Amino acid sequence: YQSSIALNLLTGEESTMDIPKSNVLIYYTEDGSKICARPSGTEPKIKFYISVNAELDSVENFDAAESFLDEKIQKIIAGMQLK
Repeated sequence: YQSSIALNLLTGEESTMDIPKSNVLIYYTEDGSKICARPSGTEPKIKFYISVNAELDSVENFDAAESFLDEKIQKIIAGMQLK
């Protein structure tokens, strides 16, 4: 973000981003999940924020959808080898 260049990891194509510069990296996955990485402001570490989504067709299916999303997050964390 600090260079205002977006890189498509599949095609290698670069494009200019018309957004404010930032020290946050955001990765978008094919299934619509989002992984944000940024340095801590007070400690020498990187913080990750993971956003996942799924359709909720009815309130009755909330618990199943929540479990599905929790599993999705755990798979992302495992894939990043964070644990």
